[in-house]
Amino acid sequence: MRSFITSAFGLIGAAALSKAASFDYIVVGGGNAGLVIASRLTENPHVNVLVLEAGPSDSIDFNVTVPGLDLTVTGGSIVDWNYTTAEQPFLLNRTIAYPRGHVLGGSSSTNFMAYTRGAATTYDSWAALGNHGWDWNGVYPYFKKSVNFTAPAADQSFIVYDEAAYSNPTGGPLHLSYGGYIEPISIYFTEGLANTSGLNLQPGEINDGFPLGQAYLPVTVNPTHMTRDSSSTSFLSVASSRSNLQVITSALATRLLFDPNQNTTVTGVEYRDATGALQTVSANKEVVLSAGAFGSPQLLMVSGIGPAAQLSSFNIPVRADLKGVGQNMTDHLFFGPVYEVTDNITTFNQFGNNATLYNEYLQQYQQNKGELTGVISSMSGYQRIDDSILAGLGAQALSALDPTWPHIQYEIIASGSTPVPRPGNFVSTAAVLLYPFSRGAVTLNSNSTSDKVTIQPNWLESPIDQKVAIWAFKQVREVMLSQTLAPIVLNEAFPGLQAQTDAEILTAIQTIAHPIYQASGTCGMKALADGGVVDSNLRVYGIQNLRVADASIFPIIPSANTMAPTYMVAEKAADLIKASQ
Repeated sequence: MRSFITSAFGLIGAAALSKAASFDYIVVGGGNAGLVIASRLTENPHVNVLVLEAGPSDSIDFNVTVPGLDLTVTGGSIVDWNYTTAEQPFLLNRTIAYPRGHVLGGSSSTNFMAYTRGAATTYDSWAALGNHGWDWNGVYPYFKKSVNFTAPAADQSFIVYDEAAYSNPTGGPLHLSYGGYIEPISIYFTEGLANTSGLNLQPGEINDGFPLGQAYLPVTVNPTHMTRDSSSTSFLSVASSRSNLQVITSALATRLLFDPNQNTTVTGVEYRDATGALQTVSANKEVVLSAGAFGSPQLLMVSGIGPAAQLSSFNIPVRADLKGVGQNMTDHLFFGPVYEVTDNITTFNQFGNNATLYNEYLQQYQQNKGELTGVISSMSGYQRIDDSILAGLGAQALSALDPTWPHIQYEIIASGSTPVPRPGNFVSTAAVLLYPFSRGAVTLNSNSTSDKVTIQPNWLESPIDQKVAIWAFKQVREVMLSQTLAPIVLNEAFPGLQAQTDAEILTAIQTIAHPIYQASGTCGMKALADGGVVDSNLRVYGIQNLRVADASIFPIIPSANTMAPTYMVAEKAADLIKASQ
């Protein structure tokens, strides 16, 4: 147990905060971004930092550490916020679970560990919005700064990669590797995607800013012990000996504190501790919100920063009428047919319901071997749809993206189920909309952070998203029914080959679609007149001594899983803060 962490279960080797406690910086959220910022700021021994994390220590659940048990901590676990969306009008009015890491490391402790950056032109488009220094050339060094890359092992010689995409002079604390196990279904799917008579997605490096094609993905797995590497096990561990960093777990921030004589100057944070008591702590310099795409806008709004009409409806005094707070929620939607496969294809279904097999896998894992040393999804393909096809779909708006910007991501998951449960060994295919036009919002239900926000992603609201989703569903079906996968695919378990018309396929998508939990954009980094919440230095408009640094600031969602871009934002945020002081 780390000596500087104040635990939910009492004080562990650290003095309790005094009534007059103050720090140079307070970071709200000990997750993907927050722990990076705290670690980088405390490299200066003359700067002291407090991190307030609402969840427990990541040591609370063994499954957090095991790559192959990623599904067990993703949703409904003791380390999950257990969010649920509002009814989705374009997904048959379903309410959908939305996991978020409620634990040190945040969602980097509970996600599927895929490390992807997306197209360089995504970040160039950020800069084009007026965010100087956020173009690809400006952010690429920050991507590389975090990582400590390990090349594929000798038995992974089939993996195509370019070490130059990860190398940096000093090496970062975050381990990247390819894990110890590549599930067989990924190998078959890779070959199917590469068929020249089909999608023709060829292997290559996808983290150099040019992701079109396909690749086995580097994952945040420490190759020495085959354990998950999160912001906690990497950045926080590096800072473990520093007396100028303190972390308090089970500390839910309740509101920002302000100078009574200067209504818009932040002076600290009020939080509820593990006993339920309210505590206050002062920030001598700044407060940084890194509570994620749901938590950061919520804390802003309950503190009086957000859309005035919404705040007034909950009797919250308005300090800054920022209409963009909580708006522009953007997320990647995940959908595809489910297939029953032969028993020689290892899946989570097999050992998740078989204690004997699970114990066998666990024994192998303790020797750094076997299925549990790998993640449940090892590869991705990235496709740009031809302009002629987009015109036929009525989706010409996607043609305006740079030619290097992919429209669709393809994945295969070594687990699956059907809406009506049935026995069998299943895998889930996935097409992902990388540039969705549908937009949602995060709104308050009360003036208290103890009450969850309303999450309304509005997935598939856009007719363009619907048309592209139907087309992508057909592509992934063709791959799975190709001769390449014929030896292992038994049948299409859902929706079944009787679903052939566009209307039938759309209904199937609406029945099974769910997010890959990459919410972003709710505190957008763009001009105030365009609905922005923070400027290019991540400072909240109209408020002093307050920044936001997490996925909520993305003005445009990257064509990638959002973990790596969030690490990048945190690295850059730390340098922006250092420069300003």
